[in-house]
Amino acid sequence: MSQQLILFLLALPFLAGLLWLRVRRNDQRRQFQQRRLQAVTADDVAPTTQLSLRRAAPLPIFQLPRDLANRLNAAFEATGKRVGLLHLIAAGLSAAIVVIAFVRFLLGFGSAVAIPLGCVAGAVMPVIVLKLAQARYRRHFLDLFPDALDLVRRGVRAGLPVNEALATAGTEIADPVGSEFRRALDQVQIGVQMIGALDQIADRVRAADFRFLVVALALQAKTGGALAETLANLSGVIRARKALRLKARSLTAEAKASAAVLAALPFIVGGVMYVMNRDLVMTLWIDSRGRFMLGVAFLSLVTGLTTMYVMVKRALR
Repeated sequence: MSQQLILFLLALPFLAGLLWLRVRRNDQRRQFQQRRLQAVTADDVAPTTQLSLRRAAPLPIFQLPRDLANRLNAAFEATGKRVGLLHLIAAGLSAAIVVIAFVRFLLGFGSAVAIPLGCVAGAVMPVIVLKLAQARYRRHFLDLFPDALDLVRRGVRAGLPVNEALATAGTEIADPVGSEFRRALDQVQIGVQMIGALDQIADRVRAADFRFLVVALALQAKTGGALAETLANLSGVIRARKALRLKARSLTAEAKASAAVLAALPFIVGGVMYVMNRDLVMTLWIDSRGRFMLGVAFLSLVTGLTTMYVMVKRALR
C-alpha cells in the first residue's frame, strides 16, 4: 500500500468525525431555535400551527438534479425529517472506512480488493440507515394511529365534521400522528383538498393502514355511509394486527436471546483465553494468518446473525 493511501485512510476517520460533529451541532441548533420560536410565538400562534425553520428547497448546497433531489426529499420526509443528507454521508464514510480497514489490515488483501469493497459498503450503508429510519418512523406512527382513529370516530358520532374531528386528533394525539394531521390541516387552510393532503401523509408514512383511512374518507365523501363504523372497524383491524405482531415477537424472543448468546460467546471465550494465556492469543494478532482467521470468523459470525435477523423479521410480517 502506498504512503499516500495510508495517509488518506488515516485521515478519513478524522474527517468523518468532524462531519458527524457538524451534523450533531446543526441538529442541536435547530432544536434550540425551534423551542425558542415556539416560546416566543406561544401567545400569538394557534395551537394547531406547526412552525418549522427548515429550508423549503431541499439540498440547495449540493445542487443535485431536480428528480434526485425530489426523491431524496421524499425519502427524508418518510423518516420524519430525522435523517438528512449529512447523516447518510457520515454513515457511508464510516462504513467505507471500517470495511477498508477490515479487508486491508485484518484479512490481508490488497488495495485492489479493499477499496472496491469499501465503496460498495459506503453505497449500501446509507440505504440501510434510511430504510431503518423510515421503518422506525412508520412504527411510531402506527402505535398511535388507532387512538387517533378512535378520537376521530367519537367526534364524527358527536356530529362534528370530518375536518374538525381530524383537527381535534391533531391537537390531542402525540407526534408523529398529531404533527402529520396538523400539517394536513394547514394545507387544507391554503386550498388543498383534504383527500389530497391525506394522500401526502400516506406517501410520507408509507403504511397500508393509513391508506385504508384515505380510501374510507374518499368513499364517504363520494357515496356517503356510516363513517364512524368504518373507522371503528379499521381501528379494530389495526389493533388486532399490532397484537399479532407483539405475539409473534414474543414467540421469537427465544431465538433473539439465542442469537445474542451466540454473538457474545466468542468474545467472552477470547477474553478468558487472553487472561489465561496471553502469548497464545496475541499470536492471532501478530501473525498474518491468525488475523486472516479472525477476519473469517468474524465474517461467519456476522453472516449467521444476519441470517437469523432476516428469518425473525420474516416471521414477524
